[in-house]
Amino acid sequence: MSSESTIVVCAHNEADYIRLCLESLVAQTLRPTLIIVVADRCTDGTISVARDVLNGTNSTIIEKKARSWRYSISESLEIARHRAVGDGLVVVDADMTVPRNFLERLLPQLTQYASVSAFARTDPTQGLLNRVVLVWERTFSFAPLGQQPRGGARAISSKSLEKIGGFRDVQAWDSDIDQRFRVMGFKVKLDRRLVVLHRRKMTLRRSIHYQIQMGRARRELKVSLARTVLHALVRLRPFVIYGYLKEVNQGGTRDK
Repeated sequence: MSSESTIVVCAHNEADYIRLCLESLVAQTLRPTLIIVVADRCTDGTISVARDVLNGTNSTIIEKKARSWRYSISESLEIARHRAVGDGLVVVDADMTVPRNFLERLLPQLTQYASVSAFARTDPTQGLLNRVVLVWERTFSFAPLGQQPRGGARAISSKSLEKIGGFRDVQAWDSDIDQRFRVMGFKVKLDRRLVVLHRRKMTLRRSIHYQIQMGRARRELKVSLARTVLHALVRLRPFVIYGYLKEVNQGGTRDK
Protein backbone atom coordinates (compact mmCIF):
# COMPACT_ATOMS: atom_id res chain seq x y z
CA MET A 1 0.00 0.00 0.00
CA SER A 2 1.16 3.56 -0.74
CA SER A 3 2.45 5.51 2.26
CA GLU A 4 0.40 8.50 1.14
CA SER A 5 -3.05 9.19 2.57
CA THR A 6 -5.80 11.78 2.38
CA ILE A 7 -8.20 12.70 5.17
CA VAL A 8 -11.63 13.98 4.11
CA VAL A 9 -13.90 15.97 6.42
CA CYS A 10 -17.35 16.89 5.08
CA ALA A 11 -18.99 19.78 6.91
CA HIS A 12 -22.29 21.64 6.75
CA ASN A 13 -22.37 24.43 9.35
CA GLU A 14 -20.09 22.63 11.79
CA ALA A 15 -18.37 25.66 13.34
CA ASP A 16 -19.17 24.39 16.85
CA TYR A 17 -17.34 21.11 16.31
CA ILE A 18 -14.85 21.23 13.47
CA ARG A 19 -12.00 22.97 15.30
CA LEU A 20 -11.36 20.10 17.72
CA CYS A 21 -11.82 17.60 14.90
CA LEU A 22 -9.19 19.22 12.69
CA GLU A 23 -6.81 19.80 15.58
CA SER A 24 -6.91 16.08 16.33
CA LEU A 25 -6.11 15.34 12.67
CA VAL A 26 -3.23 17.80 12.48
CA ALA A 27 -1.76 16.22 15.64
CA GLN A 28 -1.47 12.71 14.14
CA THR A 29 1.73 10.79 14.82
CA LEU A 30 1.57 9.57 11.22
CA ARG A 31 1.00 12.72 9.18
CA PRO A 32 -1.56 12.61 6.35
CA THR A 33 -0.33 13.66 2.93
CA LEU A 34 -3.38 15.86 2.41
CA ILE A 35 -6.40 17.04 4.41
CA ILE A 36 -9.52 17.97 2.42
CA VAL A 37 -12.44 19.83 3.97
CA VAL A 38 -15.59 19.92 1.86
CA ALA A 39 -17.59 22.89 3.16
CA ASP A 40 -21.11 22.14 1.96
CA ARG A 41 -23.14 25.36 1.61
CA CYS A 42 -21.87 26.65 4.96
CA THR A 43 -23.38 29.87 6.30
CA ASP A 44 -21.60 29.91 9.67
CA GLY A 45 -17.92 30.12 10.60
CA THR A 46 -16.96 26.63 9.44
CA ILE A 47 -14.67 27.81 6.64
CA SER A 48 -12.84 30.42 8.71
CA VAL A 49 -12.26 27.90 11.52
CA ALA A 50 -10.93 25.35 9.03
CA ARG A 51 -8.58 27.91 7.47
CA ASP A 52 -7.27 28.88 10.89
CA VAL A 53 -6.56 25.32 12.05
CA LEU A 54 -5.16 24.10 8.72
CA ASN A 55 -2.92 27.11 8.12
CA GLY A 56 0.55 25.87 7.21
CA THR A 57 -0.56 22.30 6.51
CA ASN A 58 -0.91 20.50 3.19
CA SER A 59 -4.65 20.95 2.88
CA THR A 60 -7.44 22.22 0.69
CA ILE A 61 -10.89 23.57 1.45
CA ILE A 62 -13.52 22.91 -1.20
CA GLU A 63 -16.39 25.39 -0.95
CA LYS A 64 -19.43 23.59 -2.30
CA LYS A 65 -22.12 26.06 -3.32
CA ALA A 66 -24.87 23.67 -4.46
CA ARG A 67 -25.66 19.98 -4.69
CA SER A 68 -26.54 17.85 -7.70
CA TRP A 69 -27.11 14.56 -5.90
CA ARG A 70 -30.04 13.67 -3.69
CA TYR A 71 -27.69 12.97 -0.77
CA SER A 72 -25.18 15.75 -0.40
CA ILE A 73 -22.64 14.01 1.84
CA SER A 74 -22.22 11.19 -0.67
CA GLU A 75 -21.65 13.78 -3.39
CA SER A 76 -19.12 15.61 -1.22
CA LEU A 77 -17.19 12.40 -0.63
CA GLU A 78 -17.11 11.61 -4.34
CA ILE A 79 -15.87 15.13 -5.10
CA ALA A 80 -13.12 14.73 -2.52
CA ARG A 81 -12.21 11.26 -3.80
CA HIS A 82 -11.21 12.72 -7.14
CA ARG A 83 -8.92 15.24 -5.41
CA ALA A 84 -7.36 12.73 -3.01
CA VAL A 85 -3.83 11.32 -3.17
CA GLY A 86 -2.51 7.97 -1.98
CA ASP A 87 -4.24 4.67 -1.38
CA GLY A 88 -5.51 5.56 2.08
CA LEU A 89 -8.73 7.58 1.90
CA VAL A 90 -9.71 8.44 5.46
CA VAL A 91 -13.18 9.82 6.22
CA VAL A 92 -13.76 11.59 9.54
CA ASP A 93 -17.00 13.29 10.56
CA ALA A 94 -16.66 16.94 11.55
CA ASP A 95 -18.10 16.25 15.00
CA MET A 96 -15.54 13.55 15.81
CA THR A 97 -12.19 13.77 17.56
CA VAL A 98 -9.66 11.00 17.05
CA PRO A 99 -6.62 9.84 19.05
CA ARG A 100 -3.11 10.79 17.91
CA ASN A 101 -2.40 7.24 16.71
CA PHE A 102 -5.59 7.06 14.61
CA LEU A 103 -3.85 6.91 11.21
CA GLU A 104 -0.99 4.86 12.58
CA ARG A 105 -3.46 2.20 13.68
CA LEU A 106 -5.85 2.17 10.71
CA LEU A 107 -3.74 2.62 7.58
CA PRO A 108 -1.54 -0.52 7.92
CA GLN A 109 -4.71 -2.63 8.12
CA LEU A 110 -5.65 -1.66 4.56
CA THR A 111 -3.28 -4.35 3.33
CA GLN A 112 -5.86 -6.88 4.56
CA TYR A 113 -9.13 -4.97 4.47
CA ALA A 114 -10.85 -2.69 1.97
CA SER A 115 -12.15 -0.57 4.84
CA VAL A 116 -11.45 -0.33 8.56
CA SER A 117 -13.60 1.70 10.97
CA ALA A 118 -12.81 2.92 14.46
CA PHE A 119 -15.26 2.41 17.33
CA ALA A 120 -17.24 5.61 18.01
CA ARG A 121 -18.42 6.49 21.50
CA THR A 122 -20.85 9.28 22.35
CA ASP A 123 -19.32 12.11 24.39
CA PRO A 124 -21.06 11.97 27.80
CA THR A 125 -19.94 15.50 28.70
CA GLN A 126 -22.36 17.02 26.17
CA GLY A 127 -25.50 16.58 28.29
CA LEU A 128 -27.93 14.16 29.90
CA LEU A 129 -29.23 12.68 26.64
CA ASN A 130 -25.66 11.99 25.55
CA ARG A 131 -25.12 10.00 28.74
CA VAL A 132 -28.33 8.07 28.06
CA VAL A 133 -27.19 7.35 24.49
CA LEU A 134 -23.82 6.16 25.78
CA VAL A 135 -25.59 3.57 27.96
CA TRP A 136 -27.94 2.66 25.09
CA GLU A 137 -24.95 1.98 22.82
CA ARG A 138 -24.38 -1.20 24.81
CA THR A 139 -27.32 -2.70 22.89
CA PHE A 140 -24.95 -3.00 19.92
CA SER A 141 -23.81 -6.32 21.35
CA PHE A 142 -27.40 -7.62 21.21
CA ALA A 143 -28.12 -6.55 17.62
CA PRO A 144 -28.93 -9.45 15.22
CA LEU A 145 -25.59 -9.13 13.42
CA GLY A 146 -23.65 -7.36 16.17
CA GLN A 147 -22.20 -3.91 15.64
CA GLN A 148 -21.42 -3.13 12.03
CA PRO A 149 -18.72 -0.71 10.78
CA ARG A 150 -19.93 2.88 10.54
CA GLY A 151 -18.71 5.77 8.45
CA GLY A 152 -17.83 8.41 11.05
CA ALA A 153 -14.13 7.54 11.30
CA ARG A 154 -12.77 5.02 8.82
CA ALA A 155 -9.92 4.33 6.44
CA ILE A 156 -10.74 3.08 2.95
CA SER A 157 -8.48 1.62 0.29
CA SER A 158 -8.75 4.00 -2.67
CA LYS A 159 -7.91 1.20 -5.10
CA SER A 160 -10.66 -1.01 -3.72
CA LEU A 161 -13.10 1.89 -3.76
CA GLU A 162 -12.27 2.58 -7.40
CA LYS A 163 -12.99 -1.06 -8.25
CA ILE A 164 -16.57 -0.76 -6.94
CA GLY A 165 -17.18 2.55 -8.71
CA GLY A 166 -16.63 5.01 -5.86
CA PHE A 167 -19.37 6.53 -3.73
CA ARG A 168 -22.98 6.38 -4.92
CA ASP A 169 -25.94 8.69 -4.39
CA VAL A 170 -27.33 6.90 -1.34
CA GLN A 171 -28.06 8.01 2.19
CA ALA A 172 -26.02 5.41 4.08
CA TRP A 173 -22.84 5.66 2.01
CA ASP A 174 -20.88 3.65 4.59
CA SER A 175 -23.21 0.64 4.61
CA ASP A 176 -23.44 0.87 0.82
CA ILE A 177 -19.71 0.60 0.18
CA ASP A 178 -19.34 -2.16 2.78
CA GLN A 179 -22.11 -4.11 1.07
CA ARG A 180 -20.48 -3.69 -2.33
CA PHE A 181 -17.04 -4.54 -0.97
CA ARG A 182 -18.36 -7.83 0.41
CA VAL A 183 -20.04 -8.68 -2.90
CA MET A 184 -16.66 -8.18 -4.60
CA GLY A 185 -14.96 -10.46 -2.08
CA PHE A 186 -13.23 -7.73 -0.08
CA LYS A 187 -13.18 -7.71 3.73
CA VAL A 188 -14.22 -4.85 6.02
CA LYS A 189 -13.49 -4.45 9.71
CA LEU A 190 -14.59 -2.62 12.84
CA ASP A 191 -11.57 -2.07 15.10
CA ARG A 192 -13.16 -1.91 18.55
CA ARG A 193 -9.79 -1.27 20.19
CA LEU A 194 -9.48 2.09 18.46
CA VAL A 195 -11.98 4.49 20.04
CA VAL A 196 -12.99 7.90 18.68
CA LEU A 197 -15.25 10.44 20.37
CA HIS A 198 -18.56 11.56 18.86
CA ARG A 199 -18.94 15.04 20.35
CA ARG A 200 -22.30 16.17 18.96
CA LYS A 201 -24.82 17.23 21.60
CA MET A 202 -27.84 14.96 21.29
CA THR A 203 -31.43 16.19 21.45
CA LEU A 204 -34.67 14.23 21.36
CA ARG A 205 -35.55 15.76 18.01
CA ARG A 206 -32.16 14.88 16.55
CA SER A 207 -32.41 11.33 17.87
CA ILE A 208 -35.84 10.76 16.31
CA HIS A 209 -34.71 12.28 13.00
CA TYR A 210 -31.64 10.04 12.98
CA GLN A 211 -33.74 6.92 13.55
CA ILE A 212 -36.10 7.86 10.71
CA GLN A 213 -33.18 8.45 8.35
CA MET A 214 -31.64 5.11 9.30
CA GLY A 215 -34.93 3.37 8.55
CA ARG A 216 -35.05 5.00 5.13
CA ALA A 217 -31.45 4.00 4.49
CA ARG A 218 -32.15 0.36 5.37
CA ARG A 219 -34.99 0.27 2.85
CA GLU A 220 -32.80 1.91 0.22
CA LEU A 221 -30.16 -0.78 0.81
CA LYS A 222 -32.86 -3.47 0.41
CA VAL A 223 -32.66 -4.72 4.00
CA SER A 224 -35.79 -6.79 4.67
CA LEU A 225 -38.67 -5.42 6.76
CA ALA A 226 -38.47 -8.41 9.13
CA ARG A 227 -34.79 -7.81 9.82
CA THR A 228 -35.44 -4.08 10.24
CA VAL A 229 -38.24 -4.68 12.76
CA LEU A 230 -36.02 -7.07 14.72
CA HIS A 231 -33.21 -4.52 14.69
CA ALA A 232 -35.55 -1.75 15.87
CA LEU A 233 -37.00 -3.81 18.71
CA VAL A 234 -33.70 -5.14 20.01
CA ARG A 235 -31.98 -1.75 19.72
CA LEU A 236 -34.97 0.21 21.11
CA ARG A 237 -35.29 2.28 17.92
CA PRO A 238 -39.03 2.41 17.09
CA PHE A 239 -38.72 5.25 14.58
CA VAL A 240 -36.46 3.13 12.38
CA ILE A 241 -39.58 1.16 11.41
CA TYR A 242 -41.43 4.39 10.64
CA GLY A 243 -38.58 5.60 8.44
CA TYR A 244 -38.43 2.28 6.61
CA LEU A 245 -42.16 2.32 5.84
CA LYS A 246 -41.98 5.98 4.85
CA GLU A 247 -39.29 5.17 2.30
CA VAL A 248 -41.40 2.27 0.99
CA ASN A 249 -44.25 4.70 0.37
CA GLN A 250 -42.10 7.46 -1.12
CA GLY A 251 -40.13 4.99 -3.21
CA GLY A 252 -43.34 3.74 -4.72
CA THR A 253 -44.40 7.30 -5.44
CA ARG A 254 -41.08 8.08 -7.18
CA ASP A 255 -41.39 4.97 -9.32
CA LYS A 256 -44.75 6.01 -10.74
